[in-house]
Amino acid sequence: MRKTALTFTVTTLVLGVFGAFLRWLQLMNAFDKETGFPVPGAGVTTVLIVYCVLALAAFCVLTLLWLGRYDRAKTAETALKCTTAAPLIISWALCAAFAAAACIILFTAGTSQTPLLQRLFGAFGILAALSIPFLFGKNGGSGAGPMGRTAAAVLTVFFCFWSVFEYKAISGDPIIWRYAFEVLAITVSTMSVYYVTTYYYGVGKLPRTLIALQLGVFLNVTVIFEQRSTPLNIMVGVSAALQLMLEYLLIENLWEKHD
Repeated sequence: MRKTALTFTVTTLVLGVFGAFLRWLQLMNAFDKETGFPVPGAGVTTVLIVYCVLALAAFCVLTLLWLGRYDRAKTAETALKCTTAAPLIISWALCAAFAAAACIILFTAGTSQTPLLQRLFGAFGILAALSIPFLFGKNGGSGAGPMGRTAAAVLTVFFCFWSVFEYKAISGDPIIWRYAFEVLAITVSTMSVYYVTTYYYGVGKLPRTLIALQLGVFLNVTVIFEQRSTPLNIMVGVSAALQLMLEYLLIENLWEKHD
């Protein structure tokens, strides 16, 4: 299943790259250069929205049709089993990048308009970063023990808090539409991490989890050109990479049905 898992994850990533290109075109051409307000009837905005809808439809239809050929697990021990050391190595790299970004946010909070909220976000981000490697556990395991369940829960709550932090960050800007895709990316990421968390409690459902992860990767890659600080850009990139790796493991650990 490794080849199939790689095909799915690369396809998700490529679709996200095309989405990022369209989003970049939108940011360059669909907003007035002087006022910053969206240009009514901008063609690139329509194209981007249609493209996102088609990508979601593709994720849903292709995933549901393809999954019919395979049996799937409901627990993390089987569904997120690591057969090589690669996931653990990658998870520690993602942990380091996420923690570094969170530290910068924490220690630069004094220049923020909401310093307390930014400090909380930075501190919580460090805790979330340290949780990432425990999703996967040691080589040959899934991290499905108490540490894995705790790590998954911490990441879920962190993404919920990220939604609050994002709302407060953009609430003072009159052009909320500019941030619509970014808010959607964080929301879908929260949902996908929550669905992954259900595997650690033995009630995971693959179709919704896989579709949410694919859409989460797609949207996080799409918004990579948003105007935000470098640490937040890193966190968005890590979020995309983490969901991509989880998508890969879920597909790799499927097995064909036997009559």
